[in-house]
Amino acid sequence: MSDLRRATRDDNAELLDLFGAVPMQGDLVLSSQRSPDYFGLYAMQRGDTEVWVHGAAGALDGMGTLHVREGWLEGRPCRVGYLGDLRTRFSARRARGPARFYGPLLEDRAQRLGVDTFLTAVMASNAAALQSLVRRKPGRVSQPHYALLRRFSAVSLQFLRHRRPQRGAFDVRRATPADLPAMSALLNADHRARPFGYRFDTGELAHRFAHWPGLRIEDTYLAFDATGALVGCTTAWNPEAVKRYRVHAYRGGMRWVRWGWNTLATAMRAPRLPAPGSDFRYFYLCNTSVRGEDPAILRALVEQVYADFHGQGFHFFTLYQDEADPLAPALKGFFQRRLDFHLYAVTPASRPRDTFPAGRTGFEICLP
Repeated sequence: MSDLRRATRDDNAELLDLFGAVPMQGDLVLSSQRSPDYFGLYAMQRGDTEVWVHGAAGALDGMGTLHVREGWLEGRPCRVGYLGDLRTRFSARRARGPARFYGPLLEDRAQRLGVDTFLTAVMASNAAALQSLVRRKPGRVSQPHYALLRRFSAVSLQFLRHRRPQRGAFDVRRATPADLPAMSALLNADHRARPFGYRFDTGELAHRFAHWPGLRIEDTYLAFDATGALVGCTTAWNPEAVKRYRVHAYRGGMRWVRWGWNTLATAMRAPRLPAPGSDFRYFYLCNTSVRGEDPAILRALVEQVYADFHGQGFHFFTLYQDEADPLAPALKGFFQRRLDFHLYAVTPASRPRDTFPAGRTGFEICLP
């Protein structure tokens, strides 16, 4: 395994180059940009991170990251793993250089890190990844086992026309530091019941506000019912300090979408879509919890976020939505674009698992 090793910060420039050089293909060709610090997205999170690279110094041809945190599964504490940032150059894919190490490495790290299950998200349109990673192949006895956990979408609500929040059964306001204990309690009760939920009972929310660059209490929104009880929360987080999406090309139908969008945007004084070589301006909704999966609560939160951030130069904001999500009606009437993913539970070949609890998972869409 001489060509496989743990990366260090001395590899930062090469990691950034390889990570950003392998774009997501489709009608809209995008790449993720993590400059100036590839490690920044992981350094802000609680847990342990290992970045593995393949290839000689100065000529990396493959990379991947394992991140392990504390979480919940079936109401009991567990360690939750993530597999992400898998990138290989075309020459390495043809030679299957990094691929032959994947199974043995996962087997070893799962045992050493005390992790039974890793999560990983794969674009539904990424046929090559689904073929190489998920499909079982004869003779690959060490191939990790992929169980489809959820189908989900990254739903982006586009800023175009101005919208005013509709009056309803829930009052929404921005949070203050005094609200953090109640918000943490709401998130804790929610995530404790989720498969692979976060440990908000051990200071996760305070850690996020202290260590996530750009995450602000004043960009957090709280929803209250008629009795004054906190029933929903979410935070608008701009990740540009650690992660951005760069446009490389508009192809096929996206060329017409871009033309139509820019025409409307000019008329409505909204941001035009970025030219190739430029980045989207966007933010995520994170720290999201909705009591009872009530779409009216999420609707009230989303309407207020949209109204407050419209006109600030953002193209869109993104939130997570499961297939057949009970919260889906909350987004009706917004101009949406969706990017579909598969969320897999990955287990070592020696102890595969196919069955996991139902319900919303603790997967946080802004972090991969």
